[in-house]
Amino acid sequence: MKLHIISAKKFGYDAGYDHIPFPADQYTRESAMAQFKPVIKETLKNNHWYPYTAYEYNGETYYNIQYSGLADEEEFYK
Repeated sequence: MKLHIISAKKFGYDAGYDHIPFPADQYTRESAMAQFKPVIKETLKNNHWYPYTAYEYNGETYYNIQYSGLADEEEFYK
């Protein structure tokens, strides 16, 4: 089975990415990306608050998301 892979960047300097699969027979690229809901957050820098867009999925908040392409299920779960 083919999987759409979404790479979602965690918060923090040392944080990596979560690579989240969506079955291609149930999701299109667009519907897989739409599972990550944009939320407006703020960060304090130089005594000023700046808004930015983060993404929430399955109870986690991510700094950035990107579509990483299609993968075979066997390869992804190795």
